[in-house]
Amino acid sequence: MFKATTLIALLAAMLLLVGCNAAVADNAPNDGGLTIALDYPTPAAIGETTLLVTLTDAGGAPVLDATVNVRGDMTHAGMQPVFGEASAGEAGVYSVPFEWTMGGDWVVTITAEAASGATSEQSFDLTVDGEMSTMEMGN
Repeated sequence: MFKATTLIALLAAMLLLVGCNAAVADNAPNDGGLTIALDYPTPAAIGETTLLVTLTDAGGAPVLDATVNVRGDMTHAGMQPVFGEASAGEAGVYSVPFEWTMGGDWVVTITAEAASGATSEQSFDLTVDGEMSTMEMGN
């Protein structure tokens, strides 16, 4: 039988997980051997945000001292891409300032270059809510 504190701890952990979305994809074997994972606040909303990119090597160890570039493209023609970059991370996690300029479907392409020279690229599909974030609205 669960104690109340155990139940509360489990519920709190579930609530924390609901607030983020993670996308992970393995890269092709010839791309430098890096695995790229993307975490972002959900729902993704128009305005400024921070994308968290996690880099690991083929053995699952965090990749330190990499340069991470992000390019966001809407899936329909006529929109300018959005760019972000990070060159410092902690334990293989890189914070990339980013701005969703419009609601709709996006393709986010992440290119990572490790200090060793190994590079990898991965694309992620996601949808941005058409509502402005509370940060953008000034709240």
